[in-house]
Amino acid sequence: MELLQAKDATIEFDEMIRFEPEVFSKMHQIRGLQDVTVSGNVHYEASSERVFADLDIEGVMIVPCSITLEDVEYDFHTKSLEVFSFEKTDDEDVHEVKGDVVELLPVIFQLIVMEVPLKIVKEGLTQYPKGDGWEVVKEEDYIKEKSKEIDPRLAKLKEFKLED
Repeated sequence: MELLQAKDATIEFDEMIRFEPEVFSKMHQIRGLQDVTVSGNVHYEASSERVFADLDIEGVMIVPCSITLEDVEYDFHTKSLEVFSFEKTDDEDVHEVKGDVVELLPVIFQLIVMEVPLKIVKEGLTQYPKGDGWEVVKEEDYIKEKSKEIDPRLAKLKEFKLED
């Protein structure tokens, strides 16, 4: 797309994008992305030498289950207005363009990473992992079990009987 030829015009787009598997090799929070669609428009404002990208991003990310570490598909959708400047700026919300090419892909990936859920549990999980001397339990079950236990320091008081 040639924005400079557009002269204060807006270029609309609706594209499917793909990220190579190598992108996720060093990431533990995302294992993959599927069906990522980016739509929106890009507008060049000659007076300020800035490019405004109105992005609407949606797709499916593959993330690990917080309990079993199995793959879980998570639908995401985010919108953002990103500003790019061809001149040096101190504004941290403005992306500085190196050369004369506005690279949207790194910004799109950064926006997707910000949509990763902090905790996700595989739907329909009934059995939690366990091993020799350990097991994962639900928080509610842990609290219920803990409330039944008597503090060993106070266990002797159970035998104490008051006389009238």
